[in-house]
Amino acid sequence: MSTTRIFSRKRLKMRRLGGAALIIIVIFFLIISTLLVAGAAGPVIRTARISKNLFYSSESYYLAEAGIEDVYYRIKNGIQVSPAETISLGGNSVTTSIINVGSNNKEVTSEASVDSHVRKVKVDLSTSATGISFAYGAQVGAGGMELEDNARVEGAAGAVGNVYSNGPVEGGHNSVVTGDVIVASGITEDVQARSLVCNTDQIVGKTSPEVDFAQSFVPSETKPLSKISLYIKKVGSPGSRTIYIVADNGDSPDTTSLASGTLNKDLVGASYGWIDVTFSSPATLTNGQKYWIVLDALENGSKYWVWCRDNNNGFGNGVAKYKNDWDGGGGWTPVVGDLTFKTYLGEGISFIDSLDIGGDAKANTINGSIVGGDAYYQSIAGTTVMGTSYLGSPDPPVLGLPISESNIADWKDDAIAGGVVSGNCPGSVGCANTMGPVKINGNLTITNGATLTVTGTIYVTGNVTMSNNATMVCDPSYASESCVILTDGWASLENNVIMGGSGDPDSYLLFLSTIEGCNGGVQQPQCGSGNSGIKISNNVDGAIFYTSASMIDIENNVDITSVVGYKLKLENNATIRYEIGIADLSFSSGPGGGWKLENWREIE
Repeated sequence: MSTTRIFSRKRLKMRRLGGAALIIIVIFFLIISTLLVAGAAGPVIRTARISKNLFYSSESYYLAEAGIEDVYYRIKNGIQVSPAETISLGGNSVTTSIINVGSNNKEVTSEASVDSHVRKVKVDLSTSATGISFAYGAQVGAGGMELEDNARVEGAAGAVGNVYSNGPVEGGHNSVVTGDVIVASGITEDVQARSLVCNTDQIVGKTSPEVDFAQSFVPSETKPLSKISLYIKKVGSPGSRTIYIVADNGDSPDTTSLASGTLNKDLVGASYGWIDVTFSSPATLTNGQKYWIVLDALENGSKYWVWCRDNNNGFGNGVAKYKNDWDGGGGWTPVVGDLTFKTYLGEGISFIDSLDIGGDAKANTINGSIVGGDAYYQSIAGTTVMGTSYLGSPDPPVLGLPISESNIADWKDDAIAGGVVSGNCPGSVGCANTMGPVKINGNLTITNGATLTVTGTIYVTGNVTMSNNATMVCDPSYASESCVILTDGWASLENNVIMGGSGDPDSYLLFLSTIEGCNGGVQQPQCGSGNSGIKISNNVDGAIFYTSASMIDIENNVDITSVVGYKLKLENNATIRYEIGIADLSFSSGPGGGWKLENWREIE
């Protein structure tokens, strides 16, 4: 075999071996490339899967947020909302739930699931509701109370119908109060010991050392100091504080209290108003001597008081000072100007006359009455006392009314914020059978079987007339809170009028008139029938009635829950039937108008 032939065979064999090796190398590189591609694709696929999950999770979250926003909007604006609801959006759904935490707080939870991705959001809401206590079947100001034949004040469902009056209480034939009757001595304002000018905000309790403030004054007579009034407002929600009356010590307040009373936080609003502070044990002040009103505050940068003052030193009978702690060490710092205040000195004789009293009787003088319990007095005549008689007892102290000017101003502001109707209702644009919050610049008339449902505070500048089977109730969404209707004019309610709360046993309707000077006697053109602020007659049921400066006149088979007024007249067969639930009521500006967001968070 030739050498050339042998060489050709070797080359062919080598070519075959080389081809096989190349195939193996190609396959190897293909395997390596596949592995590399797969390795690179894995994170991409995982990233895509994560992105998809994030997308669905975000959709769930925003859906849950939409549910929360829908419920909060409806609660805030008094729109009906159920405790549990399901809302559909974009082919998916969200479930919301509302839990009431007491009367002033709600927890709202919203849960959504898109492609099995569950997200939950929760918010805490609180209401700016005003807490007001109606502790008596009838509470009366200095105008006093008159009960005619068969008039009664009684209790219901275990409650006792008590009466507290800052003026005399006079009964008629078979007039009865089933509980206690307490009558305080009359008081008058000391016009020489007051400062009425308000032109500067004085911050109290926000930063040290301007924490405790004091204002001096000199009384014009030697008499008990029964009450003071401060022209004050608040920022945030400071707690109730103590007001002290102290003697002078080297032209500064002494550290020993002569009398003390409470500055009630619930009576102070966000706008200025006169806030009464009464003293359960009044101090007798001496004419010509200097005394001090001390506001004992707490330092808090977000919850404090604003006590108005006159920066021109217009009150020549006193000065204002401040200190970090009124009864602690260190000196007082003078304030330029005088803090705005009034003082009231006790005078006159309180009395109870011709009344059948089931409980105790407390007054300076008790005449011609039957007292089922104990009697506390300075003088008594023609009276039967079933219990123990306490001759020489001190006169009861004056009791402040439970609603302040600031409360009324805040309610008016809430109503105005909801809108204004220009003209009488019915008859004007905006009038409806369901109303509030709203201000009506005119009169309001409800008659002939019509029903008004109150969905927010209603403020009427004119007069209110309800008659002939008319009904007024709080909207059901008020739940355990109570609603308010107030008028600057007179009110007349007669002939089978029904008034009530939301349907919850803790909910009531408060009807209030601010008209002044309508206190019986000669009829005045600006006053209601009988020269009254509120006249209620002929089968009117329900509600709490209140006048800040006029008489409430009740007659002929009226059966109402509680009455508070400057003066009260119960005519034949009228009954006040006090219910224990009104001892601690909560009023908001609407079925949600006062709700605010406290906390918003995801819980899953």
